[in-house]
Amino acid sequence: MTQRNISSYLPIFYICLVVFSISIIHLSEVVNKRRHQREIKAIDLAQKKERAKKKRKKPVTKVKKEIVKNTDTLSQTSIKSAVETTKEAKVPDKIGDKEFFTNLFANDKSNGSLKSEARSRTDIVIRYYKKEKDGDRVYQLRNLGFYIHERPAEDDFDDYASNAIFYGDSVKKEDLIRIAYYLMENGINLQSMTLSKYHDAWKAHSVEIGTDTTALKEKPFTLRTLRKKWEDM
Repeated sequence: MTQRNISSYLPIFYICLVVFSISIIHLSEVVNKRRHQREIKAIDLAQKKERAKKKRKKPVTKVKKEIVKNTDTLSQTSIKSAVETTKEAKVPDKIGDKEFFTNLFANDKSNGSLKSEARSRTDIVIRYYKKEKDGDRVYQLRNLGFYIHERPAEDDFDDYASNAIFYGDSVKKEDLIRIAYYLMENGINLQSMTLSKYHDAWKAHSVEIGTDTTALKEKPFTLRTLRKKWEDM
């Protein structure tokens, strides 16, 4: 009789255990989300202060204006020479795509150059839907300081390699292009780079790497393609 009574309470015990586990998981997600939001606010505040400092700096006087102001003291030959030098400075020679990105990343101080030791990035969430065909290519993003939040791919996508980037609307184009460039340099054939379908809340600051089956027939990105995307953003 006693054994029968204890068994009758087992379903209630299991239900309570499941509810308790779900509550713990939910609480953990809420805590992580709030911590991430605080980190993002701190970064945004630091960026605002940096922009305010730049605005207070005096603008650099253009060479052309200096030439006009000093026409009384300069000879005709000197003026002509200075104007030609200014024109040459404003119209630089065309550079190749590889050199373009090298210069772009070298001038971007937010994360250093690609070859330098990168700082830890907490302002962007990298979610990667793991594919066996990718090998360890996507994990090379750790060299840029990014944390890889790995998720299993759905069964329908197991046989594909990663070919797409889905990004939130708060991701800076400098970071987006840097991530795409680094993936391509490590052998990922990108065919799509689009705004995430759900790009609010935490996904506003996310970059998801996975497979877009609608883009499988598209030509893989080249450095020229990526450069054009940078210019159009």
